[in-house]
Amino acid sequence: MGKVKGKHRLDKYYHLAKEHGYRSRASWKLVQLDSKFKFLNSSRAVLDLCAAPGGWMQVAVERVPVGSLVLGIDLVTIAPLRGAISFEQDITKSECRSKIKKIMGDNGVKAFDLVLHDGSPNVGGAWAQEAMSQNALVIDAVKLATQFLAPKGNFVTKVSFSAVDSFRIWWC
Repeated sequence: MGKVKGKHRLDKYYHLAKEHGYRSRASWKLVQLDSKFKFLNSSRAVLDLCAAPGGWMQVAVERVPVGSLVLGIDLVTIAPLRGAISFEQDITKSECRSKIKKIMGDNGVKAFDLVLHDGSPNVGGAWAQEAMSQNALVIDAVKLATQFLAPKGNFVTKVSFSAVDSFRIWWC
């Protein structure tokens, strides 16, 4: 039987995302994490790395204090989102760091209270290669987080492990 796609998909988070107007089912991951750990309501500046299509940015905009900076970056264009800024760039490039610094300066932000990362490489179904590439992206995200995260700030990411381990680390 072929892969179930679109409106015929049975995943409850897919349906919840569509019902609530979220761009991705991943939005619910962040909603659940924030409900448990309460990191968004105290964040005045949020950096979302590998942010397309913008589902985590949507949740951030909804839950941060009014007037907070929500900045999303991805290799692909992120459709405009009211209350957020986004740009297209590779997070491993120095141009990306320069642009982040400029946007921070333009918005009076000295550091980010929260750095988010839910990136996944597109390697076409080769799980081992995808996991390795995804974890390399996590390392790149950690490098950026160490540059831009405020003392006592939060970094939220996902890390893939082998099917034998069968778990993900979502918050650290």
